[in-house]
Amino acid sequence: MSEPVEVVVVGGGAAGMMAALWAGRALADSDSGKIQEGKVTLLESGSRMGVKIAASGGGRCNILPTQAEYTDFHTSGSVNVLKRLMRTWRLSDQRSFFEHELGLPLKEEEDEKIFPVCESGADVRDLFRNVLEGIGVSIQKDWKVSSIEKTEQGFQLESDSGTRLDCKKLVLACGGQSVPASGSDGSGYQLAKQLGHKLTPTYPALVPLTSKDKDFAELSGVSVEVTWRAILNTSVQEERTRDLLITHQGFSGPAILDASHWFTRDGAAIQISWGGGSSEEWEMHLNAKSRRELQKALSDILPKRLAQLLIEKVGLRAEMRCGNLSRGQRMRLVDTLCHFQLPVNGDAGFDVAEVTGGGIPLNEVNPSTLESRCAPGLFLCGEMMDCTGRMGGFNFLWAWITGRLAGESAVKN
Repeated sequence: MSEPVEVVVVGGGAAGMMAALWAGRALADSDSGKIQEGKVTLLESGSRMGVKIAASGGGRCNILPTQAEYTDFHTSGSVNVLKRLMRTWRLSDQRSFFEHELGLPLKEEEDEKIFPVCESGADVRDLFRNVLEGIGVSIQKDWKVSSIEKTEQGFQLESDSGTRLDCKKLVLACGGQSVPASGSDGSGYQLAKQLGHKLTPTYPALVPLTSKDKDFAELSGVSVEVTWRAILNTSVQEERTRDLLITHQGFSGPAILDASHWFTRDGAAIQISWGGGSSEEWEMHLNAKSRRELQKALSDILPKRLAQLLIEKVGLRAEMRCGNLSRGQRMRLVDTLCHFQLPVNGDAGFDVAEVTGGGIPLNEVNPSTLESRCAPGLFLCGEMMDCTGRMGGFNFLWAWITGRLAGESAVKN
Protein backbone atom coordinates (compact mmCIF):
# COMPACT_ATOMS: atom_id res chain seq x y z
CA MET A 1 0.00 0.00 0.00
CA SER A 2 1.44 3.37 -1.08
CA GLU A 3 2.00 6.21 1.36
CA PRO A 4 -0.82 8.77 1.49
CA VAL A 5 -0.22 12.14 -0.18
CA GLU A 6 0.47 14.92 2.31
CA VAL A 7 -2.04 17.34 0.75
CA VAL A 8 -4.57 16.79 -2.03
CA VAL A 9 -6.32 19.80 -3.52
CA VAL A 10 -9.55 19.08 -5.40
CA GLY A 11 -10.26 21.68 -8.06
CA GLY A 12 -7.96 23.33 -10.61
CA GLY A 13 -9.53 26.79 -10.63
CA ALA A 14 -8.27 30.02 -9.11
CA ALA A 15 -8.67 28.98 -5.46
CA GLY A 16 -7.43 25.45 -6.07
CA MET A 17 -4.26 26.47 -7.89
CA MET A 18 -3.51 29.08 -5.25
CA ALA A 19 -4.06 26.50 -2.49
CA ALA A 20 -1.75 23.98 -4.18
CA LEU A 21 0.88 26.67 -4.69
CA TRP A 22 0.95 27.71 -1.04
CA ALA A 23 0.85 24.13 0.20
CA GLY A 24 3.81 23.40 -2.05
CA ARG A 25 5.70 26.49 -0.89
CA ALA A 26 5.18 25.47 2.75
CA LEU A 27 6.59 21.97 2.06
CA ALA A 28 9.37 23.00 -0.32
CA ASP A 29 13.02 22.35 0.44
CA SER A 30 14.70 25.60 1.46
CA ASP A 31 17.62 25.03 -0.91
CA SER A 32 15.95 23.71 -4.05
CA GLY A 33 12.57 25.38 -3.63
CA LYS A 34 10.95 22.10 -4.64
CA ILE A 35 8.89 19.48 -2.84
CA GLN A 36 9.36 15.74 -2.79
CA GLU A 37 7.27 13.61 -5.09
CA GLY A 38 3.92 12.68 -3.60
CA LYS A 39 3.72 15.64 -1.22
CA VAL A 40 1.07 17.77 -2.99
CA THR A 41 -1.39 16.61 -5.64
CA LEU A 42 -3.88 18.81 -7.51
CA LEU A 43 -6.89 17.03 -8.99
CA GLU A 44 -8.80 18.63 -11.85
CA SER A 45 -12.06 17.01 -12.98
CA GLY A 46 -11.77 18.20 -16.57
CA SER A 47 -9.12 18.29 -19.26
CA ARG A 48 -8.26 21.96 -18.65
CA MET A 49 -7.42 23.92 -15.53
CA GLY A 50 -8.29 27.55 -14.82
CA VAL A 51 -11.07 27.81 -17.41
CA LYS A 52 -12.64 30.82 -15.67
CA ILE A 53 -9.27 32.52 -15.28
CA ALA A 54 -8.66 32.22 -19.02
CA ALA A 55 -12.14 33.53 -19.88
CA SER A 56 -12.51 36.29 -17.27
CA GLY A 57 -12.63 39.93 -18.23
CA GLY A 58 -13.32 39.12 -21.86
CA GLY A 59 -10.19 36.96 -21.86
CA ARG A 60 -8.07 39.77 -20.36
CA CYS A 61 -8.43 38.55 -16.73
CA ASN A 62 -9.59 41.18 -14.23
CA ILE A 63 -7.28 39.69 -11.63
CA LEU A 64 -7.97 42.12 -8.73
CA PRO A 65 -9.78 45.33 -7.81
CA THR A 66 -7.77 48.45 -6.95
CA GLN A 67 -9.59 48.77 -3.62
CA ALA A 68 -11.58 46.32 -1.52
CA GLU A 69 -13.69 46.45 1.63
CA TYR A 70 -15.81 43.82 3.32
CA THR A 71 -18.87 45.72 2.04
CA ASP A 72 -17.93 44.61 -1.49
CA PHE A 73 -18.90 41.05 -0.50
CA HIS A 74 -22.13 39.34 0.45
CA THR A 75 -22.66 36.44 2.83
CA SER A 76 -25.53 35.20 4.96
CA GLY A 77 -22.93 34.29 7.57
CA SER A 78 -20.88 36.37 10.00
CA VAL A 79 -19.57 39.68 8.71
CA ASN A 80 -16.90 39.53 11.41
CA VAL A 81 -15.60 36.26 9.97
CA LEU A 82 -15.54 37.88 6.53
CA LYS A 83 -13.54 40.84 7.87
CA ARG A 84 -11.16 38.50 9.64
CA LEU A 85 -10.52 36.47 6.50
CA MET A 86 -9.84 39.57 4.44
CA ARG A 87 -7.17 40.65 6.92
CA THR A 88 -5.21 37.42 6.40
CA TRP A 89 -3.84 38.66 3.04
CA ARG A 90 -4.26 42.32 2.27
CA LEU A 91 -4.80 43.58 -1.25
CA SER A 92 -1.44 45.36 -1.39
CA ASP A 93 0.34 42.12 -0.45
CA GLN A 94 -1.55 40.21 -3.14
CA ARG A 95 -0.45 42.72 -5.78
CA SER A 96 3.12 42.36 -4.59
CA PHE A 97 2.86 38.56 -4.73
CA PHE A 98 1.67 38.55 -8.33
CA GLU A 99 4.17 41.13 -9.53
CA HIS A 100 7.30 40.31 -7.56
CA GLU A 101 6.98 36.62 -6.69
CA LEU A 102 5.14 35.28 -9.74
CA GLY A 103 6.66 37.85 -12.11
CA LEU A 104 3.31 39.00 -13.49
CA PRO A 105 3.28 42.77 -14.19
CA LEU A 106 -0.09 44.39 -13.43
CA LYS A 107 -1.78 47.62 -14.46
CA GLU A 108 -4.72 49.64 -13.18
CA GLU A 109 -7.56 50.56 -15.50
CA GLU A 110 -10.77 52.54 -15.20
CA ASP A 111 -13.58 51.33 -12.93
CA GLU A 112 -10.98 50.44 -10.28
CA LYS A 113 -9.90 47.21 -11.97
CA ILE A 114 -6.47 45.57 -12.16
CA PHE A 115 -5.40 43.54 -15.20
CA PRO A 116 -2.15 41.79 -16.12
CA VAL A 117 -0.06 43.84 -18.55
CA CYS A 118 -0.13 40.86 -20.92
CA GLU A 119 -3.95 41.16 -21.05
CA SER A 120 -4.32 37.39 -21.30
CA GLY A 121 -6.21 35.20 -18.87
CA ALA A 122 -4.74 32.16 -20.61
CA ASP A 123 -1.24 33.43 -19.84
CA VAL A 124 -2.17 33.86 -16.17
CA ARG A 125 -3.54 30.32 -16.06
CA ASP A 126 -0.41 28.97 -17.75
CA LEU A 127 1.81 30.88 -15.33
CA PHE A 128 0.10 29.19 -12.39
CA ARG A 129 0.47 25.77 -13.99
CA ASN A 130 4.15 26.32 -14.78
CA VAL A 131 4.90 27.50 -11.24
CA LEU A 132 3.08 24.51 -9.74
CA GLU A 133 4.93 22.06 -11.95
CA GLY A 134 8.17 23.91 -11.26
CA ILE A 135 7.98 23.32 -7.51
CA GLY A 136 6.91 19.70 -7.93
CA VAL A 137 3.14 19.72 -7.46
CA SER A 138 1.60 16.68 -9.16
CA ILE A 139 -1.25 17.77 -11.45
CA GLN A 140 -3.75 15.13 -12.48
CA LYS A 141 -6.44 16.08 -14.96
CA ASP A 142 -9.66 14.23 -15.78
CA TRP A 143 -9.72 13.04 -12.15
CA LYS A 144 -13.36 13.47 -11.11
CA VAL A 145 -13.87 12.80 -7.39
CA SER A 146 -17.09 10.86 -6.83
CA SER A 147 -16.80 10.15 -3.10
CA ILE A 148 -14.66 10.89 -0.04
CA GLU A 149 -14.33 8.88 3.16
CA LYS A 150 -12.68 9.88 6.42
CA THR A 151 -9.97 7.40 7.42
CA GLU A 152 -7.53 6.97 10.29
CA GLN A 153 -4.76 8.46 8.16
CA GLY A 154 -6.88 11.25 6.73
CA PHE A 155 -9.11 10.80 3.69
CA GLN A 156 -9.68 8.36 0.85
CA LEU A 157 -10.89 9.75 -2.46
CA GLU A 158 -12.47 7.67 -5.20
CA SER A 159 -12.86 8.81 -8.79
CA ASP A 160 -15.85 8.11 -10.99
CA SER A 161 -13.67 5.52 -12.77
CA GLY A 162 -12.92 3.68 -9.51
CA THR A 163 -9.38 4.96 -8.91
CA ARG A 164 -8.56 5.61 -5.25
CA LEU A 165 -6.18 8.09 -3.64
CA ASP A 166 -5.31 8.50 0.04
CA CYS A 167 -4.17 11.73 1.65
CA LYS A 168 -3.44 13.15 5.07
CA LYS A 169 -4.93 16.61 4.45
CA LEU A 170 -7.59 17.60 1.94
CA VAL A 171 -8.48 20.97 0.40
CA LEU A 172 -11.81 21.27 -1.42
CA ALA A 173 -11.75 24.05 -4.01
CA CYS A 174 -14.37 22.67 -6.39
CA GLY A 175 -16.12 25.94 -7.22
CA GLY A 176 -19.86 26.48 -7.22
CA GLN A 177 -22.51 25.89 -9.88
CA SER A 178 -21.94 28.83 -12.22
CA VAL A 179 -20.91 28.09 -15.81
CA PRO A 180 -20.94 24.29 -15.32
CA ALA A 181 -19.14 23.89 -18.65
CA SER A 182 -16.05 25.22 -16.86
CA GLY A 183 -16.17 22.32 -14.39
CA SER A 184 -18.12 24.08 -11.62
CA ASP A 185 -21.07 21.70 -11.62
CA GLY A 186 -21.93 21.83 -7.92
CA SER A 187 -20.46 18.41 -7.17
CA GLY A 188 -18.13 19.89 -4.56
CA TYR A 189 -21.08 20.67 -2.34
CA GLN A 190 -22.05 17.02 -2.31
CA LEU A 191 -18.51 16.01 -1.36
CA ALA A 192 -18.57 18.47 1.54
CA LYS A 193 -21.95 17.11 2.64
CA GLN A 194 -20.48 13.58 2.67
CA LEU A 195 -18.08 14.87 5.31
CA GLY A 196 -20.79 16.42 7.48
CA HIS A 197 -21.22 19.92 6.09
CA LYS A 198 -24.53 21.66 5.54
CA LEU A 199 -25.38 23.85 2.58
CA THR A 200 -26.81 27.34 2.50
CA PRO A 201 -29.22 27.39 -0.50
CA THR A 202 -27.36 28.38 -3.66
CA TYR A 203 -28.48 30.92 -6.26
CA PRO A 204 -27.06 32.54 -9.41
CA ALA A 205 -25.09 35.73 -8.66
CA LEU A 206 -23.59 38.29 -11.03
CA VAL A 207 -26.24 37.17 -13.49
CA PRO A 208 -28.37 39.01 -16.10
CA LEU A 209 -32.02 39.51 -15.18
CA THR A 210 -34.85 38.68 -17.56
CA SER A 211 -37.96 40.65 -18.46
CA LYS A 212 -41.14 40.20 -20.46
CA ASP A 213 -41.39 43.92 -21.22
CA LYS A 214 -41.38 44.06 -25.03
CA ASP A 215 -40.86 47.82 -25.08
CA PHE A 216 -37.47 47.47 -23.41
CA ALA A 217 -36.56 44.49 -25.60
CA GLU A 218 -36.80 46.79 -28.62
CA LEU A 219 -34.05 48.92 -27.05
CA SER A 220 -31.59 46.01 -26.99
CA GLY A 221 -28.01 47.24 -27.06
CA VAL A 222 -28.70 50.55 -25.33
CA SER A 223 -26.29 51.22 -22.45
CA VAL A 224 -26.70 53.97 -19.85
CA GLU A 225 -25.29 54.95 -16.48
CA VAL A 226 -27.75 54.40 -13.65
CA THR A 227 -27.93 54.45 -9.90
CA TRP A 228 -29.53 51.19 -8.78
CA ARG A 229 -31.12 50.40 -5.45
CA ALA A 230 -32.19 47.06 -4.04
CA ILE A 231 -35.49 47.61 -2.21
CA LEU A 232 -36.65 45.00 0.30
CA ASN A 233 -39.65 45.66 2.55
CA THR A 234 -39.53 49.36 1.53
CA SER A 235 -35.94 49.61 2.79
CA VAL A 236 -32.88 50.31 0.60
CA GLN A 237 -30.47 47.39 1.05
CA GLU A 238 -27.72 48.62 -1.26
CA GLU A 239 -27.16 51.47 -3.71
CA ARG A 240 -24.44 51.92 -6.34
CA THR A 241 -23.86 53.76 -9.63
CA ARG A 242 -22.73 51.77 -12.67
CA ASP A 243 -23.70 51.11 -16.32
CA LEU A 244 -26.85 49.17 -17.27
CA LEU A 245 -27.23 47.33 -20.57
CA ILE A 246 -30.63 46.58 -22.10
CA THR A 247 -30.78 43.21 -23.89
CA HIS A 248 -33.30 41.21 -25.91
CA GLN A 249 -34.00 39.09 -22.82
CA GLY A 250 -33.94 41.83 -20.16
CA PHE A 251 -31.13 43.69 -18.43
CA SER A 252 -27.40 43.20 -17.91
CA GLY A 253 -24.23 45.23 -17.55
CA PRO A 254 -22.22 45.95 -14.38
CA ALA A 255 -25.14 47.59 -12.56
CA ILE A 256 -27.47 44.62 -13.01
CA LEU A 257 -24.82 41.97 -12.34
CA ASP A 258 -23.95 43.70 -9.07
CA ALA A 259 -27.61 44.07 -8.09
CA SER A 260 -28.77 40.65 -9.26
CA HIS A 261 -28.16 38.70 -6.04
CA TRP A 262 -30.68 40.88 -4.20
CA PHE A 263 -33.32 39.72 -6.69
CA THR A 264 -32.26 36.08 -7.09
CA ARG A 265 -31.67 35.51 -3.36
CA ASP A 266 -34.22 37.75 -1.66
CA GLY A 267 -36.73 38.73 -4.33
CA ALA A 268 -35.91 42.42 -3.82
CA ALA A 269 -37.15 45.05 -6.25
CA ILE A 270 -34.46 46.73 -8.34
CA GLN A 271 -35.10 50.46 -8.55
CA ILE A 272 -33.33 52.61 -11.12
CA SER A 273 -32.37 56.27 -11.32
CA TRP A 274 -31.76 56.79 -15.04
CA GLY A 275 -28.61 58.74 -15.76
CA GLY A 276 -27.65 58.43 -12.11
CA GLY A 277 -29.23 61.80 -11.30
CA SER A 278 -31.21 62.69 -8.20
CA SER A 279 -34.71 64.17 -8.19
CA GLU A 280 -33.23 67.61 -7.49
CA GLU A 281 -30.80 67.33 -10.40
CA TRP A 282 -33.54 66.27 -12.82
CA GLU A 283 -35.76 69.14 -11.59
CA MET A 284 -32.93 71.60 -12.21
CA HIS A 285 -32.35 70.16 -15.68
CA LEU A 286 -36.01 70.42 -16.64
CA ASN A 287 -36.14 74.00 -15.36
CA ALA A 288 -33.03 74.94 -17.34
CA LYS A 289 -34.55 73.38 -20.49
CA SER A 290 -38.05 74.85 -20.03
CA ARG A 291 -38.29 76.00 -23.68
CA ARG A 292 -37.08 72.74 -25.17
CA GLU A 293 -39.14 69.75 -26.21
CA LEU A 294 -39.28 67.00 -23.60
CA GLN A 295 -37.52 64.30 -25.62
CA LYS A 296 -34.69 66.61 -26.63
CA ALA A 297 -34.19 67.73 -23.03
CA LEU A 298 -34.02 64.17 -21.72
CA SER A 299 -31.78 63.14 -24.61
CA ASP A 300 -29.12 65.53 -23.32
CA ILE A 301 -28.53 62.92 -20.60
CA LEU A 302 -30.14 59.66 -21.79
CA PRO A 303 -29.99 57.74 -25.08
CA LYS A 304 -32.68 59.08 -27.39
CA ARG A 305 -34.69 55.85 -27.69
CA LEU A 306 -34.66 55.33 -23.93
CA ALA A 307 -35.79 58.92 -23.34
CA GLN A 308 -38.69 58.39 -25.74
CA LEU A 309 -39.76 55.15 -24.03
CA LEU A 310 -39.71 56.67 -20.54
CA ILE A 311 -41.77 59.63 -21.73
CA GLU A 312 -44.31 57.22 -23.21
CA LYS A 313 -44.46 55.21 -19.96
CA VAL A 314 -45.38 58.39 -18.09
CA GLY A 315 -48.13 59.05 -20.63
CA LEU A 316 -46.64 62.25 -22.01
CA ARG A 317 -45.86 63.44 -25.56
CA ALA A 318 -42.27 63.76 -26.71
CA GLU A 319 -42.92 67.17 -28.32
CA MET A 320 -44.26 68.79 -25.14
CA ARG A 321 -42.11 71.64 -23.84
CA CYS A 322 -40.62 71.15 -20.41
CA GLY A 323 -42.03 74.45 -19.17
CA ASN A 324 -45.57 73.43 -20.11
CA LEU A 325 -45.69 70.38 -17.86
CA SER A 326 -48.27 70.53 -15.09
CA ARG A 327 -47.09 69.97 -11.54
CA GLY A 328 -48.55 66.46 -11.58
CA GLN A 329 -46.96 65.61 -14.94
CA ARG A 330 -43.57 66.86 -13.78
CA MET A 331 -43.81 64.82 -10.56
CA ARG A 332 -44.68 61.64 -12.49
CA LEU A 333 -41.85 62.20 -14.92
CA VAL A 334 -39.23 62.86 -12.24
CA ASP A 335 -40.46 59.87 -10.25
CA THR A 336 -40.05 57.65 -13.35
CA LEU A 337 -36.58 59.05 -14.01
CA CYS A 338 -35.40 58.58 -10.43
CA HIS A 339 -37.44 55.73 -8.92
CA PHE A 340 -38.18 53.37 -11.80
CA GLN A 341 -38.76 49.75 -10.79
CA LEU A 342 -37.25 47.46 -13.37
CA PRO A 343 -39.82 45.02 -14.83
CA VAL A 344 -37.83 41.85 -14.12
CA ASN A 345 -39.34 38.38 -13.81
CA GLY A 346 -36.36 36.03 -13.52
CA ASP A 347 -32.67 35.49 -14.17
CA ALA A 348 -30.53 33.89 -16.87
CA GLY A 349 -29.51 31.02 -14.58
CA PHE A 350 -26.33 29.24 -13.55
CA ASP A 351 -25.25 28.62 -17.15
CA VAL A 352 -24.28 32.28 -17.54
CA ALA A 353 -23.98 33.48 -13.92
CA GLU A 354 -20.41 34.54 -13.17
CA VAL A 355 -20.48 33.17 -9.61
CA THR A 356 -22.62 31.14 -7.22
CA GLY A 357 -24.18 32.65 -4.13
CA GLY A 358 -24.74 30.53 -1.03
CA GLY A 359 -22.74 27.38 -0.31
CA ILE A 360 -20.84 26.12 2.74
CA PRO A 361 -21.61 28.41 5.73
CA LEU A 362 -18.66 30.44 7.02
CA ASN A 363 -19.38 29.31 10.58
CA GLU A 364 -18.50 25.73 9.60
CA VAL A 365 -14.81 26.59 9.18
CA ASN A 366 -12.17 27.97 11.52
CA PRO A 367 -11.66 31.56 10.28
CA SER A 368 -7.97 31.44 11.21
CA THR A 369 -7.22 28.40 9.04
CA LEU A 370 -10.35 27.52 6.99
CA GLU A 371 -10.20 24.05 8.52
CA SER A 372 -13.56 22.32 8.65
CA ARG A 373 -15.31 22.18 12.02
CA CYS A 374 -17.05 19.01 10.79
CA ALA A 375 -14.07 17.01 9.53
CA PRO A 376 -10.61 17.82 10.96
CA GLY A 377 -7.96 17.80 8.25
CA LEU A 378 -10.38 19.13 5.63
CA PHE A 379 -9.99 22.72 4.40
CA LEU A 380 -12.45 24.68 2.27
CA CYS A 381 -11.91 27.68 0.01
CA GLY A 382 -13.14 29.73 -2.93
CA GLU A 383 -16.59 29.81 -4.48
CA MET A 384 -17.73 26.74 -2.51
CA MET A 385 -18.15 28.97 0.52
CA ASP A 386 -21.09 31.27 1.24
CA CYS A 387 -19.48 34.50 0.06
CA THR A 388 -19.66 36.38 -3.24
CA GLY A 389 -18.08 39.64 -4.33
CA ARG A 390 -19.38 42.24 -6.69
CA MET A 391 -18.14 42.60 -10.25
CA GLY A 392 -14.61 43.88 -10.80
CA GLY A 393 -12.08 41.29 -9.62
CA PHE A 394 -13.56 40.80 -6.14
CA ASN A 395 -14.35 37.12 -6.60
CA PHE A 396 -10.79 36.44 -7.72
CA LEU A 397 -9.62 38.31 -4.62
CA TRP A 398 -11.76 35.97 -2.50
CA ALA A 399 -10.30 32.96 -4.32
CA TRP A 400 -6.72 34.17 -3.80
CA ILE A 401 -7.25 34.95 -0.09
CA THR A 402 -9.02 31.72 0.81
CA GLY A 403 -6.91 29.52 -1.47
CA ARG A 404 -3.70 30.77 0.10
CA LEU A 405 -5.00 30.36 3.65
CA ALA A 406 -6.41 26.87 3.06
CA GLY A 407 -3.31 25.59 1.27
CA GLU A 408 -0.83 26.92 3.78
CA SER A 409 -2.95 25.86 6.76
CA ALA A 410 -3.29 22.31 5.39
CA VAL A 411 0.47 21.93 5.84
CA LYS A 412 0.96 23.84 9.07
CA ASN A 413 -2.07 22.68 11.07
